Amino acid sequence: MADWRNVGNWHWKERNCFDWAKKYLEDKLTGTKASSGGFSAEVTSVDSVTGDVDLNIRKGRLIAIYDVEVKLSWTAQNGDDSLAGKITIPEVAHDTDDYVYDISANESSVAKLPLKDFVRKHLTAAISEKLEKFTEDLKQTNGSDMYIPDNKAGTPTAQTSNEQLASDFKQGKIGSSVAVDSEEGVVSGAKGTFSTVSISQNIEFVCSASDLFATLTDPQRVSVWTRAKADIEPKAGSAFKLFGGHIEGEITKLENDKLIEQKWRVATWPKGHYSSVKITLEQTSSSTRLALKQTGVPFNEEDATKANWDKYYWNSIKGSFG
Repeated sequence: MADWRNVGNWHWKERNCFDWAKKYLEDKLTGTKASSGGFSAEVTSVDSVTGDVDLNIRKGRLIAIYDVEVKLSWTAQNGDDSLAGKITIPEVAHDTDDYVYDISANESSVAKLPLKDFVRKHLTAAISEKLEKFTEDLKQTNGSDMYIPDNKAGTPTAQTSNEQLASDFKQGKIGSSVAVDSEEGVVSGAKGTFSTVSISQNIEFVCSASDLFATLTDPQRVSVWTRAKADIEPKAGSAFKLFGGHIEGEITKLENDKLIEQKWRVATWPKGHYSSVKITLEQTSSSTRLALKQTGVPFNEEDATKANWDKYYWNSIKGSFG
């Protein structure tokens, strides 16, 4: 699972993998060979690797972004004829597999042209085959502690680190059993005009309204179910930050044991855009009914927001306090 405590799925998380990539390319490309019809060629060394190689988490997806220049040395042979030279691949990048090979040789005589042509046609093909595996190997080797595949996801515990909770929080894969009422709207923000929706949820807690109100507003209690330091106080006009600052806003209105109203946003929503959250508590003879109404949720955030209110607020509260 992933949650509001984790940077990775609500906004961009980046890892610099250049050192790993440099060694990977040196190890994989050195010794690459091609042979056919009496001709043979081999990459004898990787002379330089320059550029950028990053691995990122965004919206629950592991994304490789890289662009490097690779320079190689090669030799070719046909019987007693031999030739050596250099290959420059100006762009090994995440968004292309159509590599350009700039090939030079230490001799330019006509007699040596067949050897250079062999390198151009056959050795470069062998290099391209090696490069095809780069993205997959980059992700598998460096992304294991950035991203948890769905089949390894589990229920978060107090001992679970943020790094381990970075798989599918943003995708809204966690099921929600509550009724949802969506209402569309349009707002204008720093990033232009975008659609918004409203969310309604109704949950029952076997506790008093007083206890539930304190659980949602008292910093010590909030820190228990968020499993992190909670910057919040039960005071109208006070700002709050939860889950490491990834949820933030302001308490705009409070009625003890009855009502909590907030300006509420995820840190990666359009700058300056807040939703409005209204939580009402109704005491019954044996339980408390909580009703959530949230307006102004960006349209593309609807599924994740619905699922994770359910999982990381309500279920986490029930799991922490019974």
